[in-house]
Amino acid sequence: MFRLKTTVAGFLTLVLMTQANAQTEPEMVQLPAACIEVGSLLMQHHANPLRETCLDSFSIGRYEVTFLEYDQFTEDTGRAKRHDIGFGREDRPVIDVDWFEAAAYAEWLSDKTGKRYRLPTDAEWEYAARGHAEIGYRFSWGRELEVNRANCRNCGSQWSGQMTSPVGSFDPNVFGLYDMHGNVWEWTSDCYRTDTNDNNCGGVVRGGSWDTQTDQLVFWLRASYLRGKSARDVGFRLVLEH
Repeated sequence: MFRLKTTVAGFLTLVLMTQANAQTEPEMVQLPAACIEVGSLLMQHHANPLRETCLDSFSIGRYEVTFLEYDQFTEDTGRAKRHDIGFGREDRPVIDVDWFEAAAYAEWLSDKTGKRYRLPTDAEWEYAARGHAEIGYRFSWGRELEVNRANCRNCGSQWSGQMTSPVGSFDPNVFGLYDMHGNVWEWTSDCYRTDTNDNNCGGVVRGGSWDTQTDQLVFWLRASYLRGKSARDVGFRLVLEH
């Protein structure tokens, strides 16, 4: 009969490793595989054309990555802590992070956990933000902004136009995801370019922020941002591959 032999020291090591992973890993929500429509028929300059795409099942962060989570990465790797601009740390979304730093965090977390974390693709992000939005919806909850639904300049919250809000301060969408509209722009893994030259790969950010107007919160809008540049209203969330 096979028996697993474990020493006390080995058991304590396993417990400590499990606790460490629990502290570092963001809470994830699994989304089902689906063939969906992403983009818009409106042909806005910053919108992808409407198209159908099929996605495998994946998990995405319930919240934007917070300073509490990201600070563990900087301490572990000897990097400088990112500035919070006086907004606060802990459960606030991390800001002052460029695309390369966000990707490095995902790689670090993958090494720590043995799992595969990365930035979401443009299509994955939009699928997660849309939820089961009906035709004509601009936001996951409906066609109009509605007061205190998100954090943007004219969203009517206590943080609007002033600073980031603690993650999860507003109602989640149908998938149970928070802050897919507003709070901070979120990095994706895709390129934003007008030609096929890979050297011209600019970053794609999604979702709008505390410092943007309502029309930049719609779930099909994508904005270009230099991958090597950070900002006080740009953060990210991660995808976990299955």
